[in-house]
Amino acid sequence: MGPSGLDAALGSVERVLLDTSTLIALHSPHERVHPLAIHLMGRIQSDDDPLRGYYSAISAAELLVRPIRTGVEIFTHMQDFLTGFAHVSSFPADLAVAAQAANVRAIARMDLLDAFIVGTGLVCGCEAIVSNDERWRRRLEPLFARFRWIYLGDYL
Repeated sequence: MGPSGLDAALGSVERVLLDTSTLIALHSPHERVHPLAIHLMGRIQSDDDPLRGYYSAISAAELLVRPIRTGVEIFTHMQDFLTGFAHVSSFPADLAVAAQAANVRAIARMDLLDAFIVGTGLVCGCEAIVSNDERWRRRLEPLFARFRWIYLGDYL
C-alpha cells in the first residue's frame, strides 16, 4: 500500500493527532514504518498541503526522556524538532484534556498517559489519530468513531 494508501486513508483530513509512536518512528530509521512517518511529516510540513499535525504535551515528555539521558546534542535536536517543525503544534495538557483523558480511561480502560494523548486529540479538534500502535485502533475505533484511526503498520 505504501504512502498512497496512507494518503487515501487520510482523505480530506486537515487536523491529525500524532501519537508518540509515530513521532518516534520518524526519528528512528530502523523502524519499519519510518518511511511512512517521513511521508506523513513531509505532507504536514508542506505549505501546499492543508494537513496539519498536533501532538500532546505528554508525547513531548515521552520523546525527551531518551535525549535527556543521551546528551545535549540529541536533546537539542529533539527540542528543535518539537518547537520548530513547520505546521506541527504542541497542545497543552490542561483541565479540558484531563477531563477527556479521564473519560477515555474510564470507558476504554487505557493507560492514563495514552488516555491523555487521545484526550488531546478530542479537545484540539483532530479528525484523525495516527499511531504505530495497532491496539489503539482496535480498542478505540468502536468507542470514538469520530476519528479516523490510522495504524501506520497497515500501510507497509
